[in-house]
Amino acid sequence: MPENEKMNTSLPTEVNDGLLELRKSINSIDDEILRLVNERAKIALKVGELKSHNDTDFYIPTREKAILKRLTDLNGDKGKISSEAVRSIFREIISVCRSLETRLTVAFLGPEASYHHCAGQAQFGRMAQYVPAKTISGIFDEVERNRVDFGIAAIENSIEGSVGETLDRLANTNVGIVGEVYLPISHNLISFSELHDIKKIYSHPQAFPQCRRWLESNLPDAALIDAPSTTQGVHICKKEKRAAAIASSLSAELMEVPIQVHGIQDIAGNTTRFFIIGNNKTDPSGDDKTTIMLFLRDKVGALYTMLEPFKRYKINLTNIVSRPTKQEAWQYMFFIEFQGHRDETKVKELLSELDDTSHYIKILGSYPRGAMQSKAVLPNAE
Repeated sequence: MPENEKMNTSLPTEVNDGLLELRKSINSIDDEILRLVNERAKIALKVGELKSHNDTDFYIPTREKAILKRLTDLNGDKGKISSEAVRSIFREIISVCRSLETRLTVAFLGPEASYHHCAGQAQFGRMAQYVPAKTISGIFDEVERNRVDFGIAAIENSIEGSVGETLDRLANTNVGIVGEVYLPISHNLISFSELHDIKKIYSHPQAFPQCRRWLESNLPDAALIDAPSTTQGVHICKKEKRAAAIASSLSAELMEVPIQVHGIQDIAGNTTRFFIIGNNKTDPSGDDKTTIMLFLRDKVGALYTMLEPFKRYKINLTNIVSRPTKQEAWQYMFFIEFQGHRDETKVKELLSELDDTSHYIKILGSYPRGAMQSKAVLPNAE
């Protein structure tokens, strides 16, 4: 009998016998899953060879979205695991198989285990090579100079709004938006110490106000100490007794420090949306968004003239943000997002009208629409 299948003498014999049979079934299924994953990997290698010979992109967002949609639809409401769990499992399988073809490089706002890093893994899986940058502008630089395949940059938070640095760089870059990913922001209390022993908490200054109510209720006497990043907070608390950090679960995993309390943020729906930027154009997927930037002519009714065609063409306008041009006082550029792809007929007609009525228009990208998600919960690992 294998070591991990020894009988538990504290349980009745019939329970042990039942557990052993169920575990044998799980082992058999795991063997078949492993065989099939390796079979998929062999086919992925052949796909990679064809792509290499035909100079085709190794990462095709529309194809990946189609795979995940088909599988989540197949899982449906009757599956024992959630759609988010299905996406998470198969995204890693896809990532592993793709790494046999090529290893994608992705720039993110460091350090390792930051929420940018988490968002990158949510999109590309763990087998991509992640390159930390010190600033969001640095992410764009890495992509512009072709030192990485893609970059991932926060564009807006559901609580704090738009990220100005990302908007400013989009206005002044040749790279485009090729995708988006939504990341639920879950702050965790990470420490080797139990709750009643914690006297100091380290984290990035933005994390503390997002957890204020929980901290006041559970650790009112603990000193809150700013760290350069949430990850650095975990690094510090790892070396100090009676210290903790507020950070992502990935930080806890990579630093090998246990999570004492999960999800201590005050607002459960806190989500950040990230743009994936790259130098390639994305084909229509059937469920896309387009982002543009434009300058309006300085005349009465200019804003109405810009918005009216969206209603006429029945195109859903999902977001509009104004941003100072930083070239002339009180002059603004508008970032507009809407459903549809630039290659669709009615979107082409819309863009043509906007080009005629605005002072300047720039198409920042058309890309597959990201899926809103919450934390995926997997069943027992037995």
